[in-house]
Amino acid sequence: MKYAIPTSGGKLSQHFGQSTEFMIIEVGTNGKISSKKTVSTIAHNCGSLPQLLSELGVKTVLAGGMGMGPRMAFESRRIAVVLGVAEMDPEKAVLANINHTLVIGQNTCGHPNEICDHSEKNATHG
Repeated sequence: MKYAIPTSGGKLSQHFGQSTEFMIIEVGTNGKISSKKTVSTIAHNCGSLPQLLSELGVKTVLAGGMGMGPRMAFESRRIAVVLGVAEMDPEKAVLANINHTLVIGQNTCGHPNEICDHSEKNATHG
């Protein structure tokens, strides 16, 4: 199973839309991390990012917060989205999710129910 986590400096980035990198973590059938790599992306490009992550085989995105547009785009590609993740270490977050011990809180996105709009006035949404 492959996971994607928006990161900054190797730690979970709470604002999905401002993330320019994702850590891709693969977990083997033994429940242990078998590989990890970081991929660079264009910040707040909710249309192409789900496609890219889908092509990489990602099945779940763990994030602190995310708006409605990106969530819908991921879900349309059958990528599960887990929001409210507070664990800053991506590996610990993935392992906790696998073990059903991941503590999640509220979606940290300031506009969780808005559809993605890439006009300049909304360029900071995510």
